[in-house]
Amino acid sequence: MEECMLRAGVSNISTASTASERDWQPLSDEQFCSYEKDGYLLLRSVFNEAEVELGLAVVSDALAMPHPTIGQHASFADYSHTIRVRNAVDGLPGLDYFLDHPRLVGPLMTLLNHSVHILGTEVFVRSTHADALEYWHTDGGEYLQRLQLAEGSPSLQVKAQIFLTDVTKSNSGNFLLIPGSHRKIPNSRNMLCYMDELDEPLKQGILPEDAVEVKAAPGDVLVFPYSLWHAVSKNVVRTRKTFIFRYGNLWHRPHDYLTQPQRVLDRMSPRLRRMFGDFGDNVHPSDYYKPVDQGDIMAQGGNYGK
Repeated sequence: MEECMLRAGVSNISTASTASERDWQPLSDEQFCSYEKDGYLLLRSVFNEAEVELGLAVVSDALAMPHPTIGQHASFADYSHTIRVRNAVDGLPGLDYFLDHPRLVGPLMTLLNHSVHILGTEVFVRSTHADALEYWHTDGGEYLQRLQLAEGSPSLQVKAQIFLTDVTKSNSGNFLLIPGSHRKIPNSRNMLCYMDELDEPLKQGILPEDAVEVKAAPGDVLVFPYSLWHAVSKNVVRTRKTFIFRYGNLWHRPHDYLTQPQRVLDRMSPRLRRMFGDFGDNVHPSDYYKPVDQGDIMAQGGNYGK
């Protein structure tokens, strides 16, 4: 990875250029190269203690919602130990703070080459359970699973998992991953993208030799691409609470909504609206591929986290 480096900066004629001062910082060369090599980044202390408390309050609001914000789908796994509120931003304005936060926007602008589209917002609550909470898989369905990117290519789709409770101990619902697996296509193929050759051993508590058990503190954020092989360990410690945000390019279809309602967009900053694929009333079909004002819109958010 000696030759690894961030892609060249934008010129003054790029759609990503701007004369405005940005409120976010890109990933460092070291961070970018680590992501390229291993397929994930664990960003420490992205959110402080007060922000974690704000996040936990959002989780409480999510659990009090009278009904899910998206209907059931054949691809959804239904587990008694897990509560998932999908398209959570629809009913939870408190999520705007996290989605528009400069310390989260910056890494995504780097990995997605400035074309950041929020494809899904989920609140995850995983209770204790004696077996693995989730088995080995990739994200995005079997068609996305078969796409293999060349090294150095901008990401297609990325997830950010925000940890709100402590998972620094083993077997506390830890995220499990295999470094470098984002460059491999699994042998098995099925609708839910599970991997039988890894899942059968996991049922007996056996992990691949090169697997990593992520130990995250409240406020840490794990960033990884759709293609990373990952699972979730058993949880014998405490209820685990996280947010999971999905991202892609502006020309990608969302995962858990078609378009956000006007009442949701009206509360958001111009940057956050753009990240939900909103170009206002005068949108042109080409805007999703060549957004000429992208640099200006993405420079500043709602002044969160300053």
